[in-house]
Amino acid sequence: MNELQSLIHQVTKNASNIEIDLLTEFLKGIQNKQQNDAPTYLNAVFHMDTQFIEETCVVTLPVTPLSFNSFGMPHGGVIATLSDNAMGFLVNKNLSSEGKGAVTANMTIHFVKASTEKTLIATASYIHKGRQTVVMECTVTQPDGKKIAYATGSFFVITPPNSSK
Repeated sequence: MNELQSLIHQVTKNASNIEIDLLTEFLKGIQNKQQNDAPTYLNAVFHMDTQFIEETCVVTLPVTPLSFNSFGMPHGGVIATLSDNAMGFLVNKNLSSEGKGAVTANMTIHFVKASTEKTLIATASYIHKGRQTVVMECTVTQPDGKKIAYATGSFFVITPPNSSK
């Protein structure tokens, strides 16, 4: 038995149903990335879905125990990551045709309500498009329309290094 098989055996031997489900969904996420069905491993393992609608980017996140804090609700860092992804994907989609990209320079997030639903929806849009910096905003809601968080982000426009994925 190789190291991975041994580890999977050890973990699953005493795993709860929740842990088995998490491991299964995690592996499905990696498989989705391998099949190019997700842009990043982060998006893949969290099963984020990204859609571009006019001048916005909408990223949905299923709320699972993987995203929980110690109180059993979505962790603030996961919500911040969701916001950063939505803003970053929108700015990078629009800059890619110019051979440019953008990286987060600064982000501020305000949490306004605890999440109670099984899905979070981040909707990002532009505030300012400059040559060297871009300012974005993002609202995170539940499917019932309740607002969970607001974020703004500043992004540096860069020429991405050549890299393999």
